[in-house]
Parts: sequence; C-alpha cells; structure tokens
Amino acid sequence: MKKRMDRRQFLKQTALAAATPTIISSTALGKGNTPAPSNRINVGLIGCGNISNYHTNYLKRMQDARVIAVCDAYKSRRLAKAADFNKHYGSSDITKPHADFREVLARPDVDAVIVGAHDNWHTPMSIAAARAGKDIYCQKPLALDLGRTKILRKAVNDNKRVFQFGTQYRSWARYRQMVELVRNGYLGALKHIDVWCRNVKFDAAHYHVKPYGSTVEVPVPDDLDFDAWQGPAPMVPYTVDRATKWGGYHCRETSLGFVAGCGIHPLGIAQWGNKADNTSPIRYKGAGSVPTEGIFRTLETWDVMCEYENGVTLRVMDYETARDVVKKYYPKLRDGDGVVFHGTEGWIGDFFFGSFYSSNQKLWKQELKPDEERLYVSSEHNRNFIDCVKSRAETVCPVEMGIRCDTIAHLVNAAAQTGRTIKWDPKAEQIVGDAEAAKMLTRPYRKKWKVW
Repeated sequence: MKKRMDRRQFLKQTALAAATPTIISSTALGKGNTPAPSNRINVGLIGCGNISNYHTNYLKRMQDARVIAVCDAYKSRRLAKAADFNKHYGSSDITKPHADFREVLARPDVDAVIVGAHDNWHTPMSIAAARAGKDIYCQKPLALDLGRTKILRKAVNDNKRVFQFGTQYRSWARYRQMVELVRNGYLGALKHIDVWCRNVKFDAAHYHVKPYGSTVEVPVPDDLDFDAWQGPAPMVPYTVDRATKWGGYHCRETSLGFVAGCGIHPLGIAQWGNKADNTSPIRYKGAGSVPTEGIFRTLETWDVMCEYENGVTLRVMDYETARDVVKKYYPKLRDGDGVVFHGTEGWIGDFFFGSFYSSNQKLWKQELKPDEERLYVSSEHNRNFIDCVKSRAETVCPVEMGIRCDTIAHLVNAAAQTGRTIKWDPKAEQIVGDAEAAKMLTRPYRKKWKVW
C-alpha cells in the first residue's frame, strides 16, 4: 500500500489525470455481449460499508462497467470488497484496494467514482473527483457544509462532469408515475406537500449504549484509520457508537442527521412534483428538539412548515410527529418515510418504501394523454449513471437538483433548532436577516484534509 499522499502531491497528480480524459467510442464493441475495454467504464468505489452493497449488487450485473478500485478507512472492508469483486471477475488483481481516496482519483484508468463514504466526506470528495476529471455518483445527503455546494456546482460544470445524486426514488417507475399525475393536474391545483422521515430514535436498538450513544472514549480499533474517517470534520474522542453503521449518522461533527440522510428521498420527490429542481422554499417556520444525552446531537424531532415562492406549502416532519398529521387522511400509516401531494381535488403519495395510495385509487390506472407532460425515464439509478457517463447526457438527479434539495434539509434544521422564521433567498443562496442562523450552514474544518 502506498504511503498517504500529501495535498500538493494529490493536486499535481489529479491535474495530470484531468488533462488526459478517457475517450470512449460508442461503436467500439467487444465480442458477443462483452464490451471491449475501450467501451467499458472503469469505476472507483469510495466507501465499502453498508451503502456499498447496494452499488455492488448492480455493478456486478453490468458488462460495460468494471470496479477497478475500492477505498475505505476500514482496512478489512476495503480488502473484503476488493476480494469480492476480484472473485466475481475471475481474477486476483483487477480490483485494487486503496487506503486513501486520493490514490483512486489520481489513477488515470479510473473513469468514474461512486462516493459512498460517510456524510461528512460527500461534498469534499465529489469536488476533488470533478477536478480530477472523474464523473461522480454521490450518495446522499450531499453536504455537511452548505457553503461548499457552490464549489461543487462550479467544479462539476467547469470540468463538464456527469453527476448523479444518490436519491434513487427518481429511478422508480411508481414515483415517476405519481409525479406525472401531480404535474399534469390530476389532483387539481397543487396546494400542499407532506414529507416525513425517520429520526434518531428509529434505529435505537442498534446503538451500543442507549439511548443516544456512548460518550466513553475507547481505543480506536486497529482496523480503522479514524483520522481519515473524520476527514475534514473536527477530531473528537472515539467511542463505540461513533464510526458505526447506525450511530455515525447522528453525530453532529460528521452528519446533519436523518432530516437529511433519510429526508432527502421524499424531499427529492416533493421538489420534482412542484417543478422546483432549480429553487428551494423561501420561508421556514417550526420547532424541533436535539438530544441532551449521549454523543448524538442531530435533530430528534422536527415539524417545520416551508413556503415556496409559488405559494405551495411543504410540511417537513419526523415520523413520530407525522403520525397524528397523516393518519387523519391515511389511518393505515406505518412508521418510516413518506411524501404526499395535496391538490384541490384530492391527494396521492407514498407512505414508506413503495406503499402508494391515493384519495382516488383509480388514478393509478390513469393513462396520460399524448400531449401531457412526461418525465425523465431512468430504469435504475446506477444504470442511469453509467449510461450517462458513456453518452455525456444529464442524469435523472443532476448536481443542481441535489444542491436545491439538500438546501431544504439544512434550512429545516436551522428553523427547528432556532425556533425562528428563516427567510431564504434562492437566487443568492443565503439566509436573509439572521446572521446567527446563517452560521449554522457552514462548518469548521481541519486543513490537513482540505481537498476542495
């Protein structure tokens, strides 16, 4: 394994890689159903934890994509993932493990990367990848520091990179059908949207120390490079609940919590239905609470009413708050995430992972007329990304959509924690008249891990 690069080495090597783009010929096909190397997309998988399994399952099915590099702060994870892909490819050295993601970005044979590291790394790694000339599938949520999203937008656009935001609901046919019904007026005029998602309590059974994570410092496992895992985030004591599959999503230093991590999925559908992918609500008012014990300091409860410039309102809630609200019109509600559109002539929504219902169930059989609006068709999110890397077309969830959607989670968090009305200027992308709340949108960082 190479020694970790310093920032100067990284910038020099990625600049060279960016200056030599991969040329892919659409006609350079291999024998039978196996694409020639010139038509195959070489992928780097950054992050080999839980979410990587989702990507692995799809990437293994693709003849025109090959994972040649994997990276993780946990040594055992990257070695196991590399071995898994090599076994699948029938070779011992096609997929190489890396301890430092900058080694992956510096490789000229890597065409695209999937950023599936922890939340605090999503935007920094994506910016570095764009500047290194790599196309990017970035897992959600997008940013821990909202100020860096402008840098990301510029990096993606200036370097003409393909970008896929990892909210795969838009690649599910049922969600697309629902949004097409909304946008074509089958609910009448759209007036209101309910969105809710899981909170810090939802997975409490998995925490080592109840209710909200151990505060007792313990030695860092030999298997983990905790410094790299924290990355730009401030260094903090390691505990058994910090760098974990479940607890890590609720530590303030490295996450915004499930209001972003889970809420992004239904928020992305809400934005789609309201034709708002290039903007965000302009006003946020509500309340929420944050745990006072343990190490988890992201929102525990929230209930925030948001208002778009077009007059449509959006209520963003945690799943416990949503029970009393949603059960008034859908008594069978189960705990989880959801999104419901309310129009002047009824409602339609998803009530947790594919539980689709409407005030008029006949709507699901409605066929659109030839002249009515149809939406972008993506059969599967990973497949859409690889197809767009090859064609250079825009993905179903491009960078602008991701930024505007992620913004809502940050502003809901600010409104819930301050209890004040937050006014947002979507053109300037800044909070209006509340300097204290504006400070909540940015984070301190450790200069040794500044890669943007």
